[in-house]
Amino acid sequence: MVLISIPLVFASLVASSAAHGHVRKWRMNGKSYTTYEPYSQPDFKQPPKGIARFLGNGINPMKDPLSPAMTCNVDSYPAPLMANVTAGSTITATWNSWPHVGPIYTYMSPCPNGRDCSDFLGTTSRTWFKIEEAGVVPYAYASSGLDWATQIMYDAGNTWNITIPKCLSDGPYLIRHETMAIQDSNVLGGAQFYPQCAQVWISGGSATLDIGAVGVQLPGDIQPDDAGVLFDPRKPLTDYVYKAPGSRPIVCPSV
Repeated sequence: MVLISIPLVFASLVASSAAHGHVRKWRMNGKSYTTYEPYSQPDFKQPPKGIARFLGNGINPMKDPLSPAMTCNVDSYPAPLMANVTAGSTITATWNSWPHVGPIYTYMSPCPNGRDCSDFLGTTSRTWFKIEEAGVVPYAYASSGLDWATQIMYDAGNTWNITIPKCLSDGPYLIRHETMAIQDSNVLGGAQFYPQCAQVWISGGSATLDIGAVGVQLPGDIQPDDAGVLFDPRKPLTDYVYKAPGSRPIVCPSV
């Protein structure tokens, strides 16, 4: 197998408006769900038909981490369906493409009405919590032995696996999955954020997580001058210890 390093094609892709991406498919509990498709719905006016929320910004990035669009995207109104997901299981996000380099991370939030997510936007709720993150990771094919998490996703056919915490209470949730492009992170406002949300119903959880103790706001958890947002991405990866922006992933209480 021939592996292509994203940085090798980095320079030619940065300037292209098509050089972005979005999650085009989710796989949860053995079932696949196609997301809202900006390419086939270019006017962005057709309502989503599945579990994924509307992408009002299409495949383009968010640049202001304090904007309400950082929650799930621009005009990310609720979708009509929910996917059944077992707590402790692994779900998979498949991106249509991803040419940039940077970290990957995922948040969740319960939907407060306890029935569905039809009336929950999440922009002012302090109920978000990060469930996973990956920044600079071991990578055998790089001379330094390190690379960005997005290279791992690229090698896996633009797929990323996410483990749902076992300690959740059963009920409706938003899953917020995001990649970040760091090629311009050396200037304030240069980082690019690609958040998107899917609606799920969690079952089989142990209900041991105290969200009141760990919850954060989105926007708010990621700041424009976070060390994981504003830094020199051109330095060798061996020169610094990178932490993804925002809070650290939760750790389920031992039972």
